[in-house]
Amino acid sequence: MGELAVTAVGADRPGIIARVTGVLLEHGGNLEDSSMTILGGQFAIALLVRADSGAAELERALAAATQDLGLLVAVREVDPQGRSAEPTHMVSVYGADRPGIVHAVAETLAEHEVNVTDLTTRVLGDERPVYAMVLEVALPGDVTDAALDAALREAVAGVEVTVRPLDDTAL
Repeated sequence: MGELAVTAVGADRPGIIARVTGVLLEHGGNLEDSSMTILGGQFAIALLVRADSGAAELERALAAATQDLGLLVAVREVDPQGRSAEPTHMVSVYGADRPGIVHAVAETLAEHEVNVTDLTTRVLGDERPVYAMVLEVALPGDVTDAALDAALREAVAGVEVTVRPLDDTAL
């Protein structure tokens, strides 16, 4: 029973999750981690699954079972030793919407060897849109909250940045 990464994307419609998880169940699959969301009318799925079937067999089964839904499906084996660091902090960025915010934040985090474990963005409002980005990150031991906060504020001038330790009770 190996770990597999399963991704699927297609036009949003009811029943996608039921169809995908039904195939996983038929193949002895157990969801270990998942993220599913609607992005501009597209439903995107990213799953970590432990299953009895191999990657190729599961990908064929998922593709066949979701063909009428128009999903693009991919399955690959995951190295069990390749686990990422546990998240330690939340970073939030709010400001006037403009190109380059995500890149500037991501580049600054990479320069400080901060690993992004989750990232969500939204544009809020119509007349004066505000770009909102929330990240869950793993800070290396030699990077402080204050140092990262200062670096992000310098990299993305004109936006509000908050870096705070992750609450132990957060999901």
